Amino acid sequence: MAVIFDKLPTILVLAVLVGIFVALRRHVKSARLQLWTAAWVLIFVHFFVQLFESADGNLTPLMFIIDEGCLQLAGLFFLTSLTVFFENKSLTRGMLLCGGVPAIVYTVGLAYQLDWPIFYTICIATSFYAAQLIVLLRLKVTIKSMLWMPLAIVVGVMTIGTVAIVRAWGHQYSFGYLAMLTLNFGLPAFLYLKRYPRRSPGVLTTAGGFLLWGLVFPAGALLDMYAPNFHINPEIWNTPKFFVAFGMILTLLEDKSEFLKSANEREGKLNQQIQRFAGITSRLLKGADVNSLCHEIAQAISETSTFRRVGIILSNDGKSVYPAGHAGLDEEAIEKIKFNCAHFWRLDHIIEILSDGTKLGESSRLLRASSLVKYKLTNSKQEYPPNPYWQKSDRVFIPLQSTRGTCVGCISLYDPRDVARVTAEEMSKIELLASDLAVTIDNAALHRQLARSEKLAAIGQLVAGVAHELNNPLASIVGYSELISDEIDEGPARQKLEKMVREAHRMKRIIENLLRFARQNNLEKKSANLPALLQEVLALREYHIRNHDVDVQLQIEPDLPQVALDEDQFKQILLNLLNSRKRHWPRLKHLLRHRQGTWRRDLRREYRALRSANHAGTTCPISRGSHRIGHCIAMNTVLR
Repeated sequence: MAVIFDKLPTILVLAVLVGIFVALRRHVKSARLQLWTAAWVLIFVHFFVQLFESADGNLTPLMFIIDEGCLQLAGLFFLTSLTVFFENKSLTRGMLLCGGVPAIVYTVGLAYQLDWPIFYTICIATSFYAAQLIVLLRLKVTIKSMLWMPLAIVVGVMTIGTVAIVRAWGHQYSFGYLAMLTLNFGLPAFLYLKRYPRRSPGVLTTAGGFLLWGLVFPAGALLDMYAPNFHINPEIWNTPKFFVAFGMILTLLEDKSEFLKSANEREGKLNQQIQRFAGITSRLLKGADVNSLCHEIAQAISETSTFRRVGIILSNDGKSVYPAGHAGLDEEAIEKIKFNCAHFWRLDHIIEILSDGTKLGESSRLLRASSLVKYKLTNSKQEYPPNPYWQKSDRVFIPLQSTRGTCVGCISLYDPRDVARVTAEEMSKIELLASDLAVTIDNAALHRQLARSEKLAAIGQLVAGVAHELNNPLASIVGYSELISDEIDEGPARQKLEKMVREAHRMKRIIENLLRFARQNNLEKKSANLPALLQEVLALREYHIRNHDVDVQLQIEPDLPQVALDEDQFKQILLNLLNSRKRHWPRLKHLLRHRQGTWRRDLRREYRALRSANHAGTTCPISRGSHRIGHCIAMNTVLR
């Protein structure tokens, strides 16, 4: 009963500690914490089994195996959880097997007092040599691993392991057992400092506790050997365990505090990013010049996101590109970008890039450096350790695409400060800003087109006014010319006067056609004579045709049927075709050959040819006054 009361406080404290570690697993999702919890459960079992000691302080072989086996495995769990390869599950399992199985077998031999030197030698060699050999063969040696491998190999294997084998061969089996415990609980002190480089109270307490815990075993053996009558309170030997337990809990709380602090910092940076992006978006919506804002946009992205370097490439004409803004680039990189934009890059290259790579966010793409060689991009000087997120010279591209689906450029991002933040969440805010920028660019282009259309409309109104003013004096000229011709007898003078009258009538028809085209009429279908309409349009553009040295040959079949259409709009179509560029005149000659039953097919074919030649839209309405409007005739209008 006295033994139970002596052990009960320690067991209760350990039970509470195990409960704390189990509760922490609900808040800290970590494989390392799971291994720590398992180790403390084993420590609790180790002390709980001691309640079954006999009066002389001895345990049965089975209880001894459970008692000391749990202690050995707990130390191995602590050691394994702090290695640099802990995330590698296969290596971790290999170390646990190569270290745990020999330790349990060794404990079984001691429990049954087996006097087999070769048996213990094999266990020590497996535990000290095999585990290290597996790690060396399967783990790539890095700077981090070199900080712990010399300690484990030189001190553990070459010194303690060799001495333990020699002692076991000399029937001193307890030395090997104590050596395993010393290394399993002593080495974590150094690994803990490496795993947690900060010098906080939790880290120092845990590291100090492990160091003292590892020294407990050789110190106890030395006291038993040289001072067998010197008795120390057993709770003193248990003190390092509590240092380790409370230090680990404090370390986890410090980690949680650091996490919350970093989360608050990220939230602050996110708010700052949102505020800056909102300010830029507001100015874009107010009609600020895009080119003047691109440098500010690039600077805002560089300062508020994880990417150090930002470039913005735009296109004005749908073909060539130019650098509109950048941040974090040196002069050499800027000059190379300008040269590539002027001599190599085209908008088609950007569209090709945006169709490749790995989708990162809603619209952003991550492209590896190997796939970007052919585009002659600037190489990054930033080096990164091996990781699944980012490699040297990788890039993220965000398309600048309007709501109509038109690509007007892209934003290029590279050299992240934290590769783990290259995620869809990080890209979402930048993608929204890119969308606002693209819409603004597209709206500016539409505004320019609208201004041009308004100018053309004003010119049309001016021409209509001029034509109206010319019509009045021209009517007088025609009238007086006809009166004079009645008073002159037949002869050369009368013939010249009649020719002047004919030309005046032709001029009058031209002015009337101009006025008809300038008049805003509603669609009015009625039966019309196609050859007559064609002759009127040709008469209107006779000077233009003659000036371009175009020979128009009309082959009009007789007895063509009447067609229901709007005369003004149909004349507008023919006039627009006549106003096309010179390279379209050969096709226009073919268009003017009308035969019954082929009119619809010829217009359809001509429409497709003009659309292909000019890459124009097919749904814009007919607009008077544009020399390119023939390329924008809606298909349904042509067919009508």
